Amino acid sequence: MNSFYRLALIALPLFVCLSRSAAQLTVTTGQTATALAQNLAGAGVVVLNANLTCSGLANGSFTAVSSTLGISDGIVLTTGHAAAVAGPEPGLTSFNNNTAGDPDLTALSGASTTRDACILQFDLVPKGDTVKFDYVFGSEEYINSICGPYNDAFAFFISGPGITGIQNIARVPGTNIPVAVNSINNGIPGPYGSLPNCTTMGPGAPFTAWYNNNQGSTTVAYRGLTTVLTAAQTVIPCDTYHLKLTVADAVNGLYDSGVFIKAGSLQSTTYDVSLAAPVTIGGQPAIYKGCSPAILTFSRSVAKPTPQVLTITTTGSAISGTDYTALPASVTIPANAAQATLTVTGIATPPAGTKTLTLYLNAPYSCSGTPELLDSVTLQLLDTPTARVLTPDTVLCTGGQVQIRVAGDNSLQYSWTPASGLSNAAVKEPLAAPLATTTYTLTAALPGSGCAPVSGSLTIAVQPVPGTTKAGEDMTICEHTPVLLNPDIQPDDPAFTYSWSGPQGFSSFARELDIADPVSAQSGYYYFTVSGGVCGSATDSVKIDIVTFPSAPVVSGPFRYCLNEQVKNFPLNDKDLIWYPSATGNDKLDKRPDIITSSEGVFDFYVARSLGRCESERVKFSVIVERCCDDYIFIPSAFTPNNDGRNDLFEIAVRNGSKVTRTTIYNRWGQAVYDRSSDQPWNGSYQGQPVELGNYYYLIEVTCKDGTLIRKKGEVLVVK
Repeated sequence: MNSFYRLALIALPLFVCLSRSAAQLTVTTGQTATALAQNLAGAGVVVLNANLTCSGLANGSFTAVSSTLGISDGIVLTTGHAAAVAGPEPGLTSFNNNTAGDPDLTALSGASTTRDACILQFDLVPKGDTVKFDYVFGSEEYINSICGPYNDAFAFFISGPGITGIQNIARVPGTNIPVAVNSINNGIPGPYGSLPNCTTMGPGAPFTAWYNNNQGSTTVAYRGLTTVLTAAQTVIPCDTYHLKLTVADAVNGLYDSGVFIKAGSLQSTTYDVSLAAPVTIGGQPAIYKGCSPAILTFSRSVAKPTPQVLTITTTGSAISGTDYTALPASVTIPANAAQATLTVTGIATPPAGTKTLTLYLNAPYSCSGTPELLDSVTLQLLDTPTARVLTPDTVLCTGGQVQIRVAGDNSLQYSWTPASGLSNAAVKEPLAAPLATTTYTLTAALPGSGCAPVSGSLTIAVQPVPGTTKAGEDMTICEHTPVLLNPDIQPDDPAFTYSWSGPQGFSSFARELDIADPVSAQSGYYYFTVSGGVCGSATDSVKIDIVTFPSAPVVSGPFRYCLNEQVKNFPLNDKDLIWYPSATGNDKLDKRPDIITSSEGVFDFYVARSLGRCESERVKFSVIVERCCDDYIFIPSAFTPNNDGRNDLFEIAVRNGSKVTRTTIYNRWGQAVYDRSSDQPWNGSYQGQPVELGNYYYLIEVTCKDGTLIRKKGEVLVVK
């Protein structure tokens, strides 16, 4: 056999573990037979006499977070190193443990020999008529060896009463075809395979729906995995069975395979009862008599083709036929179903306090010879809820209030309509302070309980009285800023009358205080009076300070600065100034603007004077930054002193307040032919006579506007 092929047969699902920040698999190798068997044992199963024939490196327990297995924890059996599956794919997982094979797997696979077997076997006693567990098969033979001549497989062998010989229960769902590389894969033969090797496994092979391509996984090292599968077998309750979970390499010990089995998934048929009640009282399910019923759900862990009769017993203070409708002594789960239900309906009775009903589910089988109770639930039965309005129809003055009284169960949800004038429309006994005559209607209900809502009503007639009032907040405003105050009156009534009085004989009978164009002389207190019926009046006042606008600041500008000039003194330092970047808008600057001379331009700001909340008009503050002095010195490179009226003088041009303060001209021998401490140009003569043609050398001093002295050296050509 080619060394690149091997056959793996597995009896127990292997869980692969890889550590990553978002996904992690952890494998603990070297487990004992008892630890592995107990890890698998779940409800309704007792495991005994566990035995392990396996390298300590090949088996382990695992836990997984966000892996590609679909199983969170369990045990793993491999033909290589169990810890190696907790790694990324790609990466070859191939270890030779140099241990013996398994004759049962050799016979099942048809291979000439098997190697590196990992076998866990034990006895089990089921309490029900079915045993099952969940697993995943994985292998390095996937991809390259799909549909190859050496078919990787594994087996879960079970034997015992009612079973002929030993049977492999690791089968493709809905078939008798063993789970193997050639029976479950992606349907694409590898470079060492051909499709007939897969189709001969049985009708429908290869089965792609149960395959999980694991290439590139960061959590499991095998190239391919099955989805989570279930192995199941019908058994006789309370008899003893033998389970052998086995995996091995075929022919050679390379290219590992493994099986992952879910912790606690080895279970026998189990039964339970659950209770769904409309409400929960004190943490316990409950129903109200005469309202919605409770639902009892009886379940078995596996749907079977035969019905199942379950017997029940009841105890408690609730009386069957009086507090609730009578229940049958048994319930039947139909064939091919996993559940059946019963209804518990409370019967309306005169108030008698809370009653309880406890229901017990009896086991259909008893391995100990005595009846067993599998499960129980307890239900509270409560009196039908009631509510009644105690407060009679009432008359109030405006602003008055009355505490509504109600006799009723606190468990009800209360709702009053309309909500206006109530302290809280969702409480049992609200405080009512309506502004007008109102009829309040009460609805009391238990949502989800099925109880019909309880209702009642009362009418509160309201007579108008003067209400409390607040004229407004004291304020300071600028002259000519309109004033409009809308007093807060609680409660208000259309029958009320209003009046205002204030400085300089001000009076008004409007509800609002409206001063269209106030001036400082109108500053002072304004009094507001609300008058009503027999309950008198209410008065409040508001103080209004009307401030004269300040004068605008005086800005002489624009202010000129040379490019890169250091600004030593800001030209405007008055107090109470507010600066803006524009003539309109409210985008005030946090501080006085800085004068920046790093670039040329005209920079405008706007400044106003503040007095309290009042501001003067804004005045433009302009800064001009321009080039000065050295930036505008022009020295000609030649001139023609021939008296033709064109270019006759050696004349230096300056701008922006700069001045030529000295000019010295030298001939080639270093003799000074011209020296003046002024800006007078040179006419090309020395001691009254024209100088000779040629190059002359100058030294020019320029005093800038800011007092800086600049010296310029160079040559000038005298041409005739």
